[in-house]
Amino acid sequence: MKSNSPYTTSAPRHTTVLIYIAGLLTLIPLFVFHRQFGQLFWFGDEWDQLDQIERIGFGAWTWQVFGENFVPLFKLLWGGCVYLFRGSYFGMIMALWLTHAVNTIQLGRLLRLYGFPLVAVLASQIAFGFTPGNLETLGWATQWSSVLATSFLLFALEWLQRVGPFISPSKASWRPVSVVVILSACSALSFSRGVLTGALLALACFWLTEHPMPSCRRGLQAVLFLLPAIIAAAFIMAFASGNHQHLKGHLLDSADFALWYFCLNPIYRLIEMDSWGIRTLALLGTLKVILIVWGLRSADNHQRRLLWFLLFFDLSNAALLGIGRYHTGLEASVSSRYQYSSLVAVLPFAALCLEDGLKRVGRWNRRPAVAVTCILVLIFWGVFHHWRREIDCFSATRGTTARHIIFVEAHPAEMGAVPGIPFLSTARAKELVIIYHLN
Repeated sequence: MKSNSPYTTSAPRHTTVLIYIAGLLTLIPLFVFHRQFGQLFWFGDEWDQLDQIERIGFGAWTWQVFGENFVPLFKLLWGGCVYLFRGSYFGMIMALWLTHAVNTIQLGRLLRLYGFPLVAVLASQIAFGFTPGNLETLGWATQWSSVLATSFLLFALEWLQRVGPFISPSKASWRPVSVVVILSACSALSFSRGVLTGALLALACFWLTEHPMPSCRRGLQAVLFLLPAIIAAAFIMAFASGNHQHLKGHLLDSADFALWYFCLNPIYRLIEMDSWGIRTLALLGTLKVILIVWGLRSADNHQRRLLWFLLFFDLSNAALLGIGRYHTGLEASVSSRYQYSSLVAVLPFAALCLEDGLKRVGRWNRRPAVAVTCILVLIFWGVFHHWRREIDCFSATRGTTARHIIFVEAHPAEMGAVPGIPFLSTARAKELVIIYHLN
């Protein structure tokens, strides 16, 4: 069944208000479980980054690679927040959640811009904003990098569609193009897989925008959007360590990880499946294909453009993740930290299926009221059931234990005591606590 929603560059006022409310409501878990989030503490790579800032200075540290990452913009923002919040980890988490709320709003704005029905938009926002499957992404300040990269992608897609930038000799016409180039660069310099943003925006020049433009200008525009990603990728290839430096002989391992990631996510985490193996892969992979096909069939031409784009985003992200994480084992493919991009890519398909299903059931005269009721039920269910179960365990392993070792234990082990970073001595961790006022 095709959607009859016409494409418009603006939405009715009440629709816009609902989209913003849905985005702001995603902050509910942070406030409801503020005690558990307040117990979280600096973890893993964060200790190493703090140590480097103190040893080599903030400026030099900002431009250094770490692991497979070259992310000076993220480092600038993350390191700045360390000083801004005077070592408060809850302050870092608040910045992360506020960015997530912005992304939830932006996802709704983008879907509405492409003519998605309001019920589908709100369903996507609520599922994206509230799922505890994002817990590690939203409970570890280092993961702010992936959240920021998503922000810049979503803003760029909206800007590209609304403005429809042209390249011509006129100076004024370069302004909208420059905005997209800057957003592409910001994404690439915030997260290693943020280099995908430039490639996706280049593709969008030919795929998503419907504004009349000569092919040569589209090509030039695509090159400009892609250029920041090429530069960032070149730095990563030249100076960063990681699996990309020794991929020979591991292509099948990489493809296997990518396949499992693509087939299982985000459904595995959304329905909290507890089985594992080939049958689970086949079942969820088939279900995901059904959602994709159903979503494409129920979409109109304009919506379908965006859905194909999101499918390409999901596949590309799976490919890069396969390269970067094949060594961690297949079970890591459903890790909480890898759900964010998959949710953005897949939820619009599922939301259109939901909308189409409601239409097929019959004419719902009270459909808006039913939708609002369902959304409220989802909020209650998500916050007071799944979040409570997940956050209690997470805050204990990622916060309470470290705080006890650093602030309470009289004689902790000299090495390996600080969670997530076995090569950092306990004495050095305590020095960093004093230097940065970590709390």
